[in-house]
Amino acid sequence: MRIPFLFVLFLPLISYSQIKLEEIPRLDTKTALKILVACHEESLGRSVDVAIVVLGIDGRILASSKSEKMDPGLYDFAKFKAQTSCFKGVATEELPARNGNDLEIMDIGNLKVIRGVQGGIPLYYQGYVVGAIGVSGAKPEIDKAIALKGIEKLKNLKSHK
Repeated sequence: MRIPFLFVLFLPLISYSQIKLEEIPRLDTKTALKILVACHEESLGRSVDVAIVVLGIDGRILASSKSEKMDPGLYDFAKFKAQTSCFKGVATEELPARNGNDLEIMDIGNLKVIRGVQGGIPLYYQGYVVGAIGVSGAKPEIDKAIALKGIEKLKNLKSHK
C-alpha cells in the first residue's frame, strides 16, 4: 500500500520538476583559450617560464601550456592547483597546510589536493564555480599574479541556453 501511495505522491514532483543544466554557466574552450593567452602574456611580461592549466567545472583541461624548458612535474603541479581550486571553490593559498609545513599534498582518490601554496584560483561566474586556473613554475606570488591576470578574460563567458 505504501509503494502506490508514494508513487502517486511523487509522480507530480518528478513530472514537473526539471533540472536545467543548460542554465548553469559553463566555461567554454574559446574563453579558456583567452584566459590562457592572458596568463601567458603576463608570464612573458614577467620573463618567467610557467605551466598554465585552465579547467572546466568537470575537471577537464580546456586549455594549457608549458614552457619547453620546464620539468614536466611543474605542469602536473599547475594541474593539481587548478583541480584543488575547482574542487574546493577557493584559492589554494586559502587552504592552509595541516602538516605544519608550507605545503601539503593529499591524495583523494584520483585527485591530488594541494594546500598552502599560491597559484590555484577558482573561476566564478554568476555565483557558480565554472572552472579554475593553475599556474606553477615561478615564485608563488608571481604564479598567483599570472593566474589573476587570466580572470580578467572571464567577462566574456556566456550562459549556454
